Amino acid sequence: MLASGLGRSGTTVLRHCIGRNSKIAFANEECNYIHDLLRSANSNLDNKNRLKALAVTTGSYWQLHHQLLLNLFWPADRWDSSKDYRALSTYSMLDPRASTGLKKTFAKLAVCYIIRNGIEVVSSYVSFPEFKHLDFKAVCKLWAFRQDMFDYQAQYPHFFLFRYEWFQQPELFQKQLTAAFKSVGLDFEPDCLQPLTTKFHPTVFAGEPSEIAGDLSRRRERWKYWDGQQRDEFVSTCGPAMQAQGYEIPWT
Repeated sequence: MLASGLGRSGTTVLRHCIGRNSKIAFANEECNYIHDLLRSANSNLDNKNRLKALAVTTGSYWQLHHQLLLNLFWPADRWDSSKDYRALSTYSMLDPRASTGLKKTFAKLAVCYIIRNGIEVVSSYVSFPEFKHLDFKAVCKLWAFRQDMFDYQAQYPHFFLFRYEWFQQPELFQKQLTAAFKSVGLDFEPDCLQPLTTKFHPTVFAGEPSEIAGDLSRRRERWKYWDGQQRDEFVSTCGPAMQAQGYEIPWT
C-alpha cells in the first residue's frame, strides 16, 4: 500500500492510520525516490529507442524495479521476522506517470491518495516554516497541479481517494480504508482510527485568533486573512480544481 498526497493535506495522519494495521510492515519515511524512479521508468518505455535498447523483456524490467525498491526500503533484516506481515506500506509523492509505473511494478498495489480543500492547504503551506521560501502564487500552483491525480483516480480500481474532511467523519474514512485494505487481502482493524485523534504539524495562520487556530473545522475560513491580491490569485489558479473536487470558493 502506498499513501500519497500534497503536503499539508493530511498525508501524515493517513499513513499512520494505514501503518496501524498489524499485518502491514510500515516504513514511516517520505520515500519520494519511489516517485522519481518509477516516473522515469515509465517514461523510458514511451521512448521507442530506449525501449528497443532494453536487454530484458518489459515484464523483467518491471520485476527488476520491484526488487530494487524492496532492497532499498524493505530489506529483510529491517523487520521483525516473528510477525506475520502480509503487506508493505510507505509514503511518496505521486503523479499519474509514477503511479502507473508503481502499478506495473507491484501488481497488488493500493494507492491511498488524500485531497484537501485548497484554501486550507495553501494557508497551511504559507504558515509552515519549512515552506517559507515559497510565495503565495507558487503554493497555489502546487495545489492546482495535483488535479492530475484527482483526474487519474477515476480511471484505476487500485486507487483509493480520501478527503481530509473525513478525519472528522470517521465512518466515511473507515469505509474507504476498509476497501483499500480489502484490495490487498487485509481486514480493517479498529486501531487504524487512533491517529485521527492526534494532531501532526499544526500551523497558525498570520492574523488568525488563537482560539480559532486549533479548530480544524474552521480551517477553510482562513481565506478571511488573505488580502485581495491573494484571493484573486487563488481564484485564477485554483478555481477550476476547486470546482472539480467539489470545494466552494466562499467569497465569489
